[in-house]
Amino acid sequence: MLNLVIACILAAILGFAAHRASICTVRAVAEYTHSGTVYMFGSIVKSALWVFAITVPVFLLAPQTATALTGWQLTFTAMFGGLLFGIGAGINGACAYATMARMVDGEGGMLLTVMGFIVGVLLFVALIGSGALTRPAPTSSPIPALLHLAPYAATLLVALALFELFRLWRSREPGTTLRTAVLSPAYRLSTAALLMGLSGGIILLLFGSAGYTTTFQQTIEAHAGVRPMPTLGRWLVLFSVLLGMLVSTLQRGSFRPDFRPRLSWLRNIFGGILMGLGCALLPGGNDALILYGIPGLSPHALPAYAALLLGIFVALIAMRAIFRMEMRVACRNDMYIADASSDAAKVTK
Repeated sequence: MLNLVIACILAAILGFAAHRASICTVRAVAEYTHSGTVYMFGSIVKSALWVFAITVPVFLLAPQTATALTGWQLTFTAMFGGLLFGIGAGINGACAYATMARMVDGEGGMLLTVMGFIVGVLLFVALIGSGALTRPAPTSSPIPALLHLAPYAATLLVALALFELFRLWRSREPGTTLRTAVLSPAYRLSTAALLMGLSGGIILLLFGSAGYTTTFQQTIEAHAGVRPMPTLGRWLVLFSVLLGMLVSTLQRGSFRPDFRPRLSWLRNIFGGILMGLGCALLPGGNDALILYGIPGLSPHALPAYAALLLGIFVALIAMRAIFRMEMRVACRNDMYIADASSDAAKVTK
């Protein structure tokens, strides 16, 4: 019970930080294609790195904790799932994290993305039932076989994490206290990455892999009668992420309910369907890959995430070429810059 309480608190911190920095894999690709910079993608890489900084020292001191790690086999289905999820996220204009963040901000289109996600998972269930697909196959993590490298990796990772913490505190605005830093309306990307990575690493150790998209996917399949319901603990962790995002939007006053029907909602629905199907094929969304799959050295994680990035790139380029729609994202000085006249992920014609 104590482990679950700690995991929920950390999940809320993770959600709060992701919301304050507007972390999003779609924005990361759009930033590169529009601005030629990689601030957002760098923060995503750092998030995974800081998970390692938490887990590797623990694996070194308590090797038995690494034996419980599992992953998923690298298959064409997993790669195709990553590609589909990326295309869907690009069409939707938001990845798993940004969809949740914009939903709690009051965007009605993101609720339709969630509805589309449900349809995508049910399509996966139908394909499994027809025999057209087989379920992803679990496999063991290679981490136990690599523990002889843990002393060197742990030393380097802990040193990097401490240096990053010191750098972020020293480079804060003059007069900034811990309280004002926590309540800042916008976080630096590196700050959010550190909070997300450290929180995700501890959650992984205490609770195991708790991918939020995966929890939702498994719940949909359970209601379809094809697998058991996820544990209550996994749902509480997912709820805590959403709660952290909700606290963030309410505290800074960015909650703006908008449920006016618009043509762009069709993109949200279709994108959500592809994200749901891709999540089931992987399994997992970008959240599970970044914070659990890659740090757990799951064989499918890095190739599938690369396919996911490719899918986002293809979707953004196609929308610009066919529909003259461009997602414009700019980051400056380790901060995400949002246009005041647009929403957080600006799409213009």
